[in-house]
Amino acid sequence: MLLRNFFLVLFCFPSVVFADNICSEFKYNPEINVNKIIDDKVNITKSKENLEGILGYAVLKPGYKFQDYTVIIPVKDGYCVSLRGIDIDVIYPSFDIVIDKDLKDNSCAYNYVLEHEKDHIKAGRKVLDSNLENIKENLLINVANSIEPVYISNKDDKSDVGKKITEQLQNHPDVVKFLKKITDELDEENLKIDTRGDQYKIYKCDDFFKERKNSMNFISID
Repeated sequence: MLLRNFFLVLFCFPSVVFADNICSEFKYNPEINVNKIIDDKVNITKSKENLEGILGYAVLKPGYKFQDYTVIIPVKDGYCVSLRGIDIDVIYPSFDIVIDKDLKDNSCAYNYVLEHEKDHIKAGRKVLDSNLENIKENLLINVANSIEPVYISNKDDKSDVGKKITEQLQNHPDVVKFLKKITDELDEENLKIDTRGDQYKIYKCDDFFKERKNSMNFISID
């Protein structure tokens, strides 16, 4: 499941950069609001082409919205840009399940593949739930509070400030640690599902075995 990109972009808050001494006295402890929006959709479709040995897979459809609030404070010969607050909508993602077009709807093999992919989704949601439950207190406050005001000589320069913050936040030690924790847990949970022997169940299906016994190619479920 493709979960990682969701978190890589989630923490790219624009419009602020790190410290400038002349502006340090204008630093806020930013107000952070997190709103979790649950999307329980699971879209099940057939593949348009042969999946070449893979009978099915699940894909994450990420969603998020964020808004940062910065203020411009006039100082001698310029301005200080300071982060005042962040609003984030963390949208729990919907999923697409894609099943090989050659599997007949509601057949024995189809149902096993569908069950397998739904278990991946359950595992993914469990990891998200546990890690995002207290994301504000456990991560966002520390990260936001580490962002210092920046000096600019011209108000028009404010639009360029956001380009610098993306790399800074993605490389923030707490964010790196948080992302690694999520991806490690996802990998662990998905590996448990992929190595529990579901292929054995599929080959127990008489209709599937009869259709595939002349080729007997290796199959997998992602």
